[in-house]
Amino acid sequence: MTLWAIILQWSRLGISAAIFLLAARLLPLAEIGVFATAFALPRLLQVLHKSGITELRITSDTPDHPLLALSLSLGLAAALLCLAALPVLPAESRPHLAVLASLPLFNALAAPSEGCLRRALKLRALALRTLLAQALAAGVALYGLTQGWAAWSLTAFALTNTALTAALSLALAPPDLGPRGTLRPLLPDLARLTLRPLAGSATFPAVQLLIALTLGLPAAGAFQIATRLVELIDTLALAPLRYLALPRFKSLAGSADFATHLRQSLRQVTLLTAMIYPAAWAAAPHLLPLLGPDKARAAAPLLPPLLLTGALSALLMPLTQALIATGHTAPPLRRAAVTLALSLALLGPVLHHPLALWALPLASALAALPFLRDARAHLPRGVPA
Repeated sequence: MTLWAIILQWSRLGISAAIFLLAARLLPLAEIGVFATAFALPRLLQVLHKSGITELRITSDTPDHPLLALSLSLGLAAALLCLAALPVLPAESRPHLAVLASLPLFNALAAPSEGCLRRALKLRALALRTLLAQALAAGVALYGLTQGWAAWSLTAFALTNTALTAALSLALAPPDLGPRGTLRPLLPDLARLTLRPLAGSATFPAVQLLIALTLGLPAAGAFQIATRLVELIDTLALAPLRYLALPRFKSLAGSADFATHLRQSLRQVTLLTAMIYPAAWAAAPHLLPLLGPDKARAAAPLLPPLLLTGALSALLMPLTQALIATGHTAPPLRRAAVTLALSLALLGPVLHHPLALWALPLASALAALPFLRDARAHLPRGVPA
């Protein structure tokens, strides 16, 4: 089961990161910035479905019919929000966002089916689905890169991958539209599941847009390269463990084995984090020049603070998932909201300074202190927090 989880996460995030890094090698920084700026909002809004609707399907016995209706309503609202944001973006990014505004609708169609597959732990089916969709989308992107599509090759990858994933998810787990129900009872649980990951995922997209609007598209391209490298490292190290954590903690909630499993998870994550993030930090000066000297010069100073931010988040992942599984969602939500607020408050006034991004790990560390106190109060005795 863990092998298929690894394949699933590596194919889901690793192939897309590899395509992006290839594009970063071939395209100018400004073209990378065009796509990154357009993709920031749709990428953030996918949390509504990939965390909210999907995890609602995992953790509750809600019938598919009202869940799909709620998912489609959210998808339409997210698509309209993307279109409403068009005037705010740089002119070069607006056509890309107009196309990428369709992504929430595809995510809306697939989210209940994704949740059904994850709840049943059909990891083999999920992994093969993701591999197929990513491979076909990668083919489209590679063709675009060879034909001079520039930033449109990345937009085509995102659109093709999302559409194919949705189609295959629906084929593997068609929603049962028999029992009807009302949407209102679902809203509190949806808010509970969505607000924390939405706030937790908002920092990098918000900073991406802030950099694009303040420092320009080349700077936005450099920031995107650095964040994608951090995400690739997270994928290789921790994404499979994170993917399995919530269902496993949920199944053990209230049992004597819960604390034991949480201690094991904390040890695993701490060991992996201590090995992989420092190694990536040390290897970065030797690997970044593979993208080209101009990209290496632009992205290298951004990578250390982003790696430290990623490491801090990784270390807290088991506690976050354990709290959510036991119904204590307020501490993770508070940490995510405080991290976002502190990040923007500390970063905004010094954005033009070369060391500005060190505000992000500082904000993460400050937000972690009250979170650890809350985790100790809510989790079983004997769990280090």
